[in-house]
Amino acid sequence: MKAAVLTTAGFEIQEAPKPSIADHEVLVKTLACGVCSGDVFVYQNRARYAATYNRLGHEASGLVMAVGRSVDDFKVGDTVTALALPAYADYFAASQDMLVKLPSNVDPLYALGEAIACCVHAANRFGIRPGDRAAVVGCGFMGLVCLQLVKYQGAGLVCAIDPVAERRQMGERMGADVTYDPSRHNSTEILANHGEFDVVIEAAGVQSAVDLCTDLVTEHGRIILVGYHQSNNGLRTVNMERWNYKAIDVINGHVRRQDEKVAAMRQGIELMSQGQIVTEPLVTIYEFADTEQAFRDLTAGKPGLFKAVLNMTAS
Repeated sequence: MKAAVLTTAGFEIQEAPKPSIADHEVLVKTLACGVCSGDVFVYQNRARYAATYNRLGHEASGLVMAVGRSVDDFKVGDTVTALALPAYADYFAASQDMLVKLPSNVDPLYALGEAIACCVHAANRFGIRPGDRAAVVGCGFMGLVCLQLVKYQGAGLVCAIDPVAERRQMGERMGADVTYDPSRHNSTEILANHGEFDVVIEAAGVQSAVDLCTDLVTEHGRIILVGYHQSNNGLRTVNMERWNYKAIDVINGHVRRQDEKVAAMRQGIELMSQGQIVTEPLVTIYEFADTEQAFRDLTAGKPGLFKAVLNMTAS
């Protein structure tokens, strides 16, 4: 089979052995795999990581081709999304408890089960009450999926904040009531227009977003950290005096318990089937042969690129 392998020069499509499966595992032909920002970070630092961390891809969906002897929840021909690695390849193997079946109205190209699971798991901790004022700081893919979930949960006012105009426009398309460019409108102006926010979701992964969330959240409100803080070795500063004074809850919105992530993935796929989560407008399709170009475009911040998905069907 073909697999995308990260080298110090970038991704190369190479031949690799097809995975074998244990009794509890399923062999899946990869139909699509999303590109995570964590993989982009590895790509950007490939001189350090390529020697030991060169097989990537964990946002895959595909077609079940074989099942192990103890597998009873899946059969050949099922379309699934998975928690599996590495999936930048023609095939991947996954334990049956890491798979979720896709309903017929959810296209594997846009399912992005693992990424959706991260957003849904975080959303289950938003604490949104009907009528709450909510702000989403950072309108990349994760922020925009979270924005849809905030709307679904019944927020009365949803504010989308991002310095990039096309991201604010997409925020409006995804249901934001108001949008702001933080380079032109500071927190004082936003607060003057809307008051403080009950729930503020940080989805940008930069220091300025943490600072803005601190300004915007109300007393006894909640900040949920969803952004990936990889720059500056992940180090950030917080105004603890203000956090203490405001008596806010600060939630790490990330998830590492795989059973919880699979449950959130199942919930997210159901929400997609219902039309409550929409990903197609956020996705740019790249052919598997163009994996290196997808990563170059993501690294360069190509306009209009929210989420790259590798289409594996032509490989």
